[in-house]
Amino acid sequence: MMREVLKLNMINRMTWILTLILIAIEQGIKIIINSKFLDKSVPIIPPFIYFDPMFNKDYSWFNSMLQLGVGKTIHIALVVVVISLIYLIYRFLNKSLKFETNLIHVMFSFIIGGATCSLIDKVFWDGSLDYILLHGLFTFDLKDVYINVFIGLFIIGVFSKNEDFKKIKDQNILSKYMARKFLR
Repeated sequence: MMREVLKLNMINRMTWILTLILIAIEQGIKIIINSKFLDKSVPIIPPFIYFDPMFNKDYSWFNSMLQLGVGKTIHIALVVVVISLIYLIYRFLNKSLKFETNLIHVMFSFIIGGATCSLIDKVFWDGSLDYILLHGLFTFDLKDVYINVFIGLFIIGVFSKNEDFKKIKDQNILSKYMARKFLR
């Protein structure tokens, strides 16, 4: 029992370290680009992928593409709510199901890292410094890659025979959560 607790604590610590590393890499790249390469445009894989930095002052892809005009404060509030929900879901699942593989922890690192970078962008950068251009489509940054890595790992987990995902499927998570919350 004690060995399992120590193992879970170590996994949780490593999950948070990976999350902080992902955030540091993404923000470090933006600091370097902003200070030295903001006016540069370089082909990476012509004619498809280019390094072409630009500031997205619309705060989100949906807001930018649909020209919704939703402001900074609402975007910050939404990201804070999303980060809080992601954290609470991860914490609940981790405590109740005690994941045996690293897939869920790595997924959490990528989604919480991407969401935190999004919050940092909105608060400190007043938008997003996007720098990878897919010609004719859109420009994105590393946080967008993090979120898509999460989505990819989630799809892999759902369709694979991963034990952690089987635990989630086999449990009635919502009823367990409600029972734990309201029957105390």
